[in-house]
Amino acid sequence: MWAQFRLQNKPIGRYKLNQELRTKGVKQDIIQKVIDKTYKEMDELTLARNLINEKLVSSKIKNIRIDPKKIYNLLLRRGFSGQVSKIIYHELNNENTVTSNK
Repeated sequence: MWAQFRLQNKPIGRYKLNQELRTKGVKQDIIQKVIDKTYKEMDELTLARNLINEKLVSSKIKNIRIDPKKIYNLLLRRGFSGQVSKIIYHELNNENTVTSNK
C-alpha cells in the first residue's frame, strides 16, 4: 500500500498523510479508511520516535545539539498530532535534564 511505503521512507503523521492524499484527489471517506488501517499497523508515536532517533543520531555524528523545541516544531510540520509532539518534547527535555545533571 502506498501509505505504508510512504511512512516507512519518510515518517509523517495523520494530518500530513490526510493532506497528501487529498492533494492527490483521493475521496475523504477512502482517506479515512486508509489512515485508520495504516495507523493501526504503525503506531504514530513509534513513527515519531523513530524519526527523532534518526535526527539525534545524525546530530551526534555532526556534534550538534538539537533543541527540543525545534524537534517539537519538526513533528508538527510533519503532521504529527500536538499530543505526540508534546510527548516527544517532554521525553527529550527529561533526557537533557538527566544528562546535564551528571
